[in-house]
Amino acid sequence: LRALQQTPDYEHLAAFLGSLREGYLVVDVSGTPSKRKGHRVRTIRSTKGQLVLPLFTSMDELRAVVPPGRRDELRGAVMPAREALALIASDRFVAAEFDKASAALVVVRKYISLAAGEEPITPDALEALR
Repeated sequence: LRALQQTPDYEHLAAFLGSLREGYLVVDVSGTPSKRKGHRVRTIRSTKGQLVLPLFTSMDELRAVVPPGRRDELRGAVMPAREALALIASDRFVAAEFDKASAALVVVRKYISLAAGEEPITPDALEALR
């Protein structure tokens, strides 16, 4: 994540998206519960009002976006990374934002969808998506 922010190019983006396929991500499920579906993923809106999926690399990153007095209301779900990334297809999300409190890196939907899938992620493939 830091390498991509320091040098934003297709090589670093490919490495970042590839690394997202491994391990786990945290999703904020503090949204209003639904009787049929249980807890909802909390969403944020872009400056144009479009849906953005907030994702976090740790519970500490999630806690950092919540005011101290409201942390008891916080609910985070630790999910396999690919499942968390696949949430981008669950609604009209235009992007995902990683670690809003620290990195605040926004990645558009087409790259998140690629990371959630099985196709190889190479700098050339990313440049072709441009």
